[in-house]
Amino acid sequence: MSDSYREPTPAELRDLMVEADALQRRILDVHTRLGASPNPEARGVKFRLEDAAGLVRDVRGDLDATASDLARVRAVQDGSVCAVPWGVCPDHGNTLRGSGGRAWCTEPGCARKWTYDRLGSPCGEPLAVKVTDSFGDSFSACQGHALDAQKRLDGAVLTLLDTEGTA
Repeated sequence: MSDSYREPTPAELRDLMVEADALQRRILDVHTRLGASPNPEARGVKFRLEDAAGLVRDVRGDLDATASDLARVRAVQDGSVCAVPWGVCPDHGNTLRGSGGRAWCTEPGCARKWTYDRLGSPCGEPLAVKVTDSFGDSFSACQGHALDAQKRLDGAVLTLLDTEGTA
């Protein structure tokens, strides 16, 4: 990677959202002005503009979702939250299903839902447990990933972390 590479920030994406909002307002303004034209031919050409404004609204939504995803990725990188590269239900562990960029817990009685691809995103939940396997290797994880590790790792030992993230 080049020394000049500068990773985009969530703030940059939010700036683009502001620009998209302004563009959508401008498109709708032109649509309104064409609709008020005394020239019937001019009024007749406005039909695409509502669709164009809708497409810009969709772009804005995608920018917003990307900014949120990038914020989660960056939070994981700083080491203060669970860095497992997929999400879990914080209460039930590996019980998620997802579709269409959304996720939900399948544990009976759990009503948790997420409006983003939690399965395909870094976890980002607060660190809560040190997980140690039978070989002595360990990692810090959130409560949900610790529950999953306890089921999957032979001889897993879970140790609660204190508020500073130490066992």
